[in-house]
Amino acid sequence: MKKASAVNGKIILKSARVCPNLGSGAHTSSSSAAGSYLTKAQVRAAIAAIDTRANSKLMRVARFRAFTAGIDADDLLQEAILRALTSRSCPIGLKIEHFLMAVMRSLASAVIAKRERDEVLYREACDLLVSPLAPDEAYEIVERAETYRRALDGLVNGSPEIEMVVDGIDQGLCGMALAGFAGMDQAELATARRLIKRRAAKAWGELMDLGLAA
Repeated sequence: MKKASAVNGKIILKSARVCPNLGSGAHTSSSSAAGSYLTKAQVRAAIAAIDTRANSKLMRVARFRAFTAGIDADDLLQEAILRALTSRSCPIGLKIEHFLMAVMRSLASAVIAKRERDEVLYREACDLLVSPLAPDEAYEIVERAETYRRALDGLVNGSPEIEMVVDGIDQGLCGMALAGFAGMDQAELATARRLIKRRAAKAWGELMDLGLAA
C-alpha cells in the first residue's frame, strides 16, 4: 500500500480510487454473502473520510498509544491503516475510527511486550557478565533505566487520564490546550495536576534517597 496522506484532516489513499459508498453505506454489507465484516473496498472508503487533524480524537488516541510504546504517532496510525487494509477485518457496524483505535492499541501493546522481553534478556546478560558487587557502566545504565521506569509507572499509576496529561505536558501543552488534549475540563485538569505533583514529589524523594535524581 502506498502511504496515506492527510489534507485538512482527511486521509487520502493514493494507491486506489476512493469508493463512492461513503458514510453509512461504507458500513453496510451489500448482500447476505458479505459476512460479518466490511469489504476492503468499504474499509478503504471509510478510511478516506476519517478526520486526522491534530486535535481529532483519532490523533489524540494515536499520540497516547504511541507515547506508551515510545514510538511515533503518525507511524503508528499509518501501520494501523495498513493492517486494516490487509490483515485485519473490521466488523460491520463498528465505526472505522474505533476499529483503528483498537488496532493501534494492539500494535502498541506488542511493541511494549517486545521491549520488556528484550530488557529482561539484556539484564540477564548483564548478570552473567558483571558481578552485582562491582557493576560496570552498562549494568548501571540498565539499573537506572529500570528505576526511572518504575518511578514513571508510579507517577501514572495505571491511569490513562494521568498518562494523557503527562503526554500533553511533554508536548509543551498547557491550560485549555492541555485540557482538550487530555479530554478534561479545567477543574479536572487542575485535580490531575495536583495529583501528579504529589506523586512526582514522592518519586523525587525516593530517587534522592538512591542518589539517582538528576
